Amino acid sequence: MELFIERRVLVRVISYTTAGMLTLGGVAWQQNAAAADYRGQLENTYERSLGELSSYLTNISTDLDKGQYIGTGGQLAQMSARIWRESGGAKSALSTLPVSDLHMDATYKFLSQVGDYAMALSKKVASGGTLSEEEKENAQALRRYALSLTEYIDILQQRVRDGAIEVSAMRTSQGDGTEGTMPRSLSAGFEDIEQTMTGYPTLIYDGPFSDHLLTQRPKLTRGLAAVTPEQALQIAARAAMVNPGDLTRADDENSNMPCYTFQKGSINAAVTKAGGLTAYMVNSRDVNEERINKASIFENAGRYLERMGLQNLRATYYETIDGVCTINYAAMNGDITLYTDLVKVGIALDDGGTVFFDARGYINNHYDRAITPPALTAEQAQASVNPDLAVLSNRLALIPTSGKGEVLTYEFLTTAPDGEKLLIYVNAQNGAEEQILLLLETPYGTLTK
Repeated sequence: MELFIERRVLVRVISYTTAGMLTLGGVAWQQNAAAADYRGQLENTYERSLGELSSYLTNISTDLDKGQYIGTGGQLAQMSARIWRESGGAKSALSTLPVSDLHMDATYKFLSQVGDYAMALSKKVASGGTLSEEEKENAQALRRYALSLTEYIDILQQRVRDGAIEVSAMRTSQGDGTEGTMPRSLSAGFEDIEQTMTGYPTLIYDGPFSDHLLTQRPKLTRGLAAVTPEQALQIAARAAMVNPGDLTRADDENSNMPCYTFQKGSINAAVTKAGGLTAYMVNSRDVNEERINKASIFENAGRYLERMGLQNLRATYYETIDGVCTINYAAMNGDITLYTDLVKVGIALDDGGTVFFDARGYINNHYDRAITPPALTAEQAQASVNPDLAVLSNRLALIPTSGKGEVLTYEFLTTAPDGEKLLIYVNAQNGAEEQILLLLETPYGTLTK
């Protein structure tokens, strides 16, 4: 009887042991398969991001090359808008690559400036100015840097495709704080390109990423407490209108406005590390047939601003491109329009959803101002307006000046004898004519130049 029991126990032990070994083997196989699948997904993601980055940079350098031969302001405006969009796409693609440990500040700055510099030059020409030789040379220098960066990215992409770079080893700092290793050649290459990006000319212009503005800390985040990545994720999800679990952490933006960034497919969002403010949200999805009307566009944009906790904003101008209506909002200080503190909201015309939000201008410049009351009345300031212009209305407006300055003005909406509308800005303290803008009202929006 004892022998029978011992044999039965032995059989059970052997059976359990065998089952356990098979189970462990199955788990190990599943883990290896999962790891292989992860590496495959990682490789596809990185290769796709490198390809997108290369494509954006190629388009930027090509447009900058064409720009030196453009003869009309309208064509320059189209090209500049295209470069601005391409530079934003390049930053988005770069943010998906494993380079967070290398702090690609100079490269991000370059990509920001190349778009905004093009827009600044376009604005100058649209306002009747001409490009100086220095400005043309700067644009060509930017083209050369974009081209050299493209060539490097193409080589890197080919090395990934050929297997010369092990994708699983490309991981550096992750969103969950874990660490990996990078091949020395890859790390050194990114470091080399980062150092190269510091050599292009200093750009002096009034764009939001001008060199002399980048030295400033954002005014709105001063003194605000730091937020954790987990807190930032919740904020980004609210801005993107998705569940927090749908977003993944991307590389931090260690620029003048340090941000946590998150993404989900075509969606990218950034939240400031100080204060947890949504810096931007971009959903680059395809927009289908236009279905909503103008009234709905502004209603939806207003509701989104309320969702983001932004109040006392006035819609100023808007433009519709590729099925997206982008509305420019300016902050209000009592009855004064603050053209220095701007927010942009883009509404898709197929379903009315928000696909674009950019509050960086607002975050950079907004603070509680003690604005000196105007020394002149509107009637006194109007004496500086050309008598050939018929004044339709006036309001107080704070406008930016060259570099860091801002000035309180009266904004006069006027019409010329030929029916053309103009905005005349007259200094509210001394009556000096500060700026003249043409008001363009088209089926696609209301803009100034």
